[in-house]
Amino acid sequence: MFSDKERARRLNATAGLIRDEELQAIWITGNGTVATNDFGCYRYFTDCRVSFYVAGAVITPQGDLIGVAKDENERQTFYKETFVKEAVINRDQVAGAAEILRSKGITKGRIGVLTDVLPSAWKHRMLEYIPGLEFVDVSDQVFALRTVKSMEEIETQRICAKIADAGYAAICEASVPGARESEIVAAGNYAMQKMGMEQSFMLISSGRFSIENNTMQLLHHTSSIDNVLSKGDSVALEMTPRYNGYWTQIVRTISVGAPNPDLEEFVRVTRGTIEAGKKVMKAGIPISEMVAEMDRYAVAEGYRLREPMGHICAVDLNEERVSKNNQRLLTPGMCVILHPTVVSDQVPNGIFWGESYIVTDTGYETIMSSSTELYVS
Repeated sequence: MFSDKERARRLNATAGLIRDEELQAIWITGNGTVATNDFGCYRYFTDCRVSFYVAGAVITPQGDLIGVAKDENERQTFYKETFVKEAVINRDQVAGAAEILRSKGITKGRIGVLTDVLPSAWKHRMLEYIPGLEFVDVSDQVFALRTVKSMEEIETQRICAKIADAGYAAICEASVPGARESEIVAAGNYAMQKMGMEQSFMLISSGRFSIENNTMQLLHHTSSIDNVLSKGDSVALEMTPRYNGYWTQIVRTISVGAPNPDLEEFVRVTRGTIEAGKKVMKAGIPISEMVAEMDRYAVAEGYRLREPMGHICAVDLNEERVSKNNQRLLTPGMCVILHPTVVSDQVPNGIFWGESYIVTDTGYETIMSSSTELYVS
């Protein structure tokens, strides 16, 4: 849980946004989906994890945060474990939010909402309760607030990086001939869970990596495919733990039981591509400029890049893509995952390799300690 100082920082910034946009309030909604941008806003403002369906809260012009609890137990949980220090009880989230707005004398005017996360049915029902409201999408403005990072947020992602390192170490040990993909994933999740991980998003791929005849499958969940590893195979994973609401990610490919010169070549070029991006990574640089440097390196090596190339992560796993068209400036404290997809005519899907970095004023901070050498089990 974050401190009262951090709570005040976020809510004061939001009160300023409400004034600047001439809003009567902001109706924050969110869910537990591993998704992009707006989905983590509820968690960001409430410090409360959504475990089921969609939850909501109201932020007033004074910076008051008022939640909707389904019962007294949930309300007490809010008070003890989250940023929410005032809540109404109502099993109907929309009716509860309407109750809050009316109690503050808000029966008309502009209400800020997050369009991507607000169910359309909720919007129509709220207008039935309070017909005088006008909904205004404030997604971009709220995301801008979230890009301003505090030391508490940065330290949270440092801790999460250590959790990811532990998961990768366990996966290296488990990736042996005869192991099933599900067993490998379970080993990584167990190691991360012991260190305090609250949620995991993990993808895996395995098969024989070859420049001439590549049989590596695309990344998938083990619930859909559960291959058994053989000597000479490769296993690739995206390991993404969530800690205290914040994500980090490490992406690696492992040689199973024997060296693989073809894989070594792709790892070499992919690591060099990442290093090229890191050379220009610092606050104030557009994301597109970082991608351009990576692309120049890959092309000079006789390869090319395609997406995905990485993403920004915080309370949402994919807050924005690292792409050639993204002109957003890197900011201090921003956590950037670089995992460029280096491809050739023979291998159109590339390999999986990369990790997370914290942007600083003068460069970046490497927050993971896992080896960047190709691991052979």
